[in-house]
Amino acid sequence: MTQRQDPHPIRDFFVGDLVDYAPKDSRDMMERPFFSLQKRKRNIPIEYESEDKSVYVKVTPNPNYGMATIWDADILIWCISKIMADIDRGRNDIERTIYTTPYELLKGIARGTSGADYRDLMNALRRLRNTEVETNIRPGPRRKYAAFKWIEDTEGEGADPNDPTQLRSISLTIPRWLFNGLRESGGVLTLDREYFLLTGGLEKAVYRIARKHAGSQEQGWTVKIKTLQQKTGSEEVVRNFALRVRKLAAKEGTEQQLPRYRMTMTKTNDGSEAVHFVDRDIADAVALMKQEKAREARQARIAQEDARAALIDGGKNPRQLTLTGIDEAAVATRRRR
Repeated sequence: MTQRQDPHPIRDFFVGDLVDYAPKDSRDMMERPFFSLQKRKRNIPIEYESEDKSVYVKVTPNPNYGMATIWDADILIWCISKIMADIDRGRNDIERTIYTTPYELLKGIARGTSGADYRDLMNALRRLRNTEVETNIRPGPRRKYAAFKWIEDTEGEGADPNDPTQLRSISLTIPRWLFNGLRESGGVLTLDREYFLLTGGLEKAVYRIARKHAGSQEQGWTVKIKTLQQKTGSEEVVRNFALRVRKLAAKEGTEQQLPRYRMTMTKTNDGSEAVHFVDRDIADAVALMKQEKAREARQARIAQEDARAALIDGGKNPRQLTLTGIDEAAVATRRRR
């Protein structure tokens, strides 16, 4: 299954906790390869450069812990959500440090709260704290170079430092690069809660990319397979990556589909294999509108034909009938109906 069950469904939350059900993500992080897509330890760096050579990303793993994974990124998304909630409330003293508890954090990213979940959380924090990132991503004519780690500081309070289940509180400090991006206009996008429930690394990466580019556009967004692979940071060769994407697109219409977005395999003008993403609700609404317009056009055509037949039956010469006259008769026919 692509999705797992939510261990903390919405009925378990107070109204004040609903920020966790509207997670926010950084636009800067969503379309570039910053994280490993595999849960196994990755020690191979990510080196990405955009097609126009204007943007680059380099991610260097720690030899002991490996590279931060896309599941670890859920923690950053939760931190972003908490900061944006404070900004939306009009607070002026916003900080880069979030104070919480391991239980609240695990619940916020739809994870379990067993001893194993606590240990996984601590391992994720170690990878985030030790993965090195270099990039020049920032909007504007002068892109700034930045080097940072995903979590700068982690502090906790507990009786036994070797037992994370005893950790009563924890503080997480996100990097200045990420924090500054949140405060820019349009610096974040809202994700679907179901994103946290995706079990595959590829699915999580593809969803975030689709959310960034397809958004709520009526026409959706089309991307070449090769470009999509580069944006995800996948280690696979293009042929194998394309196979996995086709399998993911084939799941459309099942319980294993991506949240919100419909995936369809297509071709670009130059014949390259590509994927089209579109918001399902918008696509369905557009389809209904087209069906309604087609129905109205069909009814109008039938009314015109009926009106023409009625005029001819009334003794009119078919050659003398004008379109205006037929339209007026058709309107009268529809009114009688």
